[in-house]
Amino acid sequence: MNDFQLYSAAACRDIDALAMAPVAEGGMGLTGQALMQRAAQFALDTLLLLCPQISAISILCGKGNNAGDGYLVGLLAKQLGIEVQIIAVSSTQQLTGDAFEACERVKSLGLVVEKAGTPIRHSTVVDALLGTGSVGAPRPNFAAAIVAINSREGFVLSLDLPSGLNADTGEAFVAVHADATVSFVARKIGLYTGKGPGLCGERLFSDLGVPEKLAKRFDSLSLRWWQSGLLPELAVDSYKHQLGHVLIVGGCKGMGGAVVLAAEAALRSGAGLVTVATDPANLPGLLARLPEAMWVDPLSSDDTRSMQAVLSRASVVVLGPGLGRSAWAGRVLEAVASYNGPLVIDADGLYWLANQDQRPVLKTMASPLFLTPHAGEAARLLNRSVDEVVNQPRQSVIDMSRAHNATCLLKGPGTMMGNQHVQTICGHGNPGMATAGMGDVLAGLVGSFIAQQPNDSESAFCAAVLLHSAAADRAALDTTERGIIASSTIPYIASLLREEESV
Repeated sequence: MNDFQLYSAAACRDIDALAMAPVAEGGMGLTGQALMQRAAQFALDTLLLLCPQISAISILCGKGNNAGDGYLVGLLAKQLGIEVQIIAVSSTQQLTGDAFEACERVKSLGLVVEKAGTPIRHSTVVDALLGTGSVGAPRPNFAAAIVAINSREGFVLSLDLPSGLNADTGEAFVAVHADATVSFVARKIGLYTGKGPGLCGERLFSDLGVPEKLAKRFDSLSLRWWQSGLLPELAVDSYKHQLGHVLIVGGCKGMGGAVVLAAEAALRSGAGLVTVATDPANLPGLLARLPEAMWVDPLSSDDTRSMQAVLSRASVVVLGPGLGRSAWAGRVLEAVASYNGPLVIDADGLYWLANQDQRPVLKTMASPLFLTPHAGEAARLLNRSVDEVVNQPRQSVIDMSRAHNATCLLKGPGTMMGNQHVQTICGHGNPGMATAGMGDVLAGLVGSFIAQQPNDSESAFCAAVLLHSAAADRAALDTTERGIIASSTIPYIASLLREEESV
């Protein structure tokens, strides 16, 4: 699948304005009514496709252009013989411009526009309450309408975005839970990150005949997918040292599985060499599961098999899987402190990074630095609440990157990744990934790709995130989302890489 470009609410409004500008000024000369008519037709066509037996709909309208789309959906549905209920949550006297004209056309057809608070009569509902200009918590009358929509059983179609969802950030306080969302002209960032993926249902898009070249004039954010070409081809004369040496550090007593998962992911994705620095108690399990991996006791003083000897040979260090928060973990951190190559910090490594006593050690010992937190870990790094992080995923990535001079991601629906200058969103992923060990697999994969592509480590980081989520999606298709375990994704990582090699 090709990458998509996502736009802010302000950019979307500018794109609309450009489409309506005269041709002589680089626009298309479209009228607002023409765009609104196309949007309404696409929305109704989608509704008929998804609900082919539909005989009646209730449409809840606000006061902006989003409401105008809703009024025209009602007009088109009425012309097809569908019973239509329209509820104006804002007084129709507040309507202006194209939305006012759309409402007048509806009234001329004999449709009654009912007042706010009127009970919703039909099980199929069109949400045309709030558009891209909505920020913060909805006003009481809109919040009440949103609650009324969410309390009904049936099918909900949202126009442009679920009402109450922030089009830029994916933030939501009270918002419509849609079964499907149709968006127009340009895709909005908030539909693909934060709480957006959980609120939108199925996402469908129409450019309404506005060519992509108009949108390309404006700043955008990429929605990216795993595809061939994200990794360099293997040279015919490749040898293991050329493909990088990944050192995975972690695995206190009782948590040895974390480093085993990370090591297996690293080996299965092409790393030439993998060494695991872990508590000696984990060695039997490591050898039984993964004899290809080497081992070192991170606290050993043996000159030839010491941590310092292995660190001197490592292409990248992955710090954190199963590390724990004990005194043993603190001593391991001290052993790693001399390393000055690429460092991936995950899991309990992030706990130690957020710890004021250990932060100076971890911040100064590696360049470049890669952080892979979920929302709780990011909240600790940023000294914010989890809700603040979830509601502002892009800003959270920017702030983490700036604070630690790192490339970061924020795990979750619509995983955000990047640095303080450029961010992107992962287009893959599913709820089944919320299971133990999934982050350990990702950490090993990130380390592997950075080891193999040291001259472009940020691209390697992004490719690893995309491949990991794509593999989890493949696993969900063959099992179920509930049936995914972290180790079950590793064969799909290898399978997707095989597909790339065959292209």
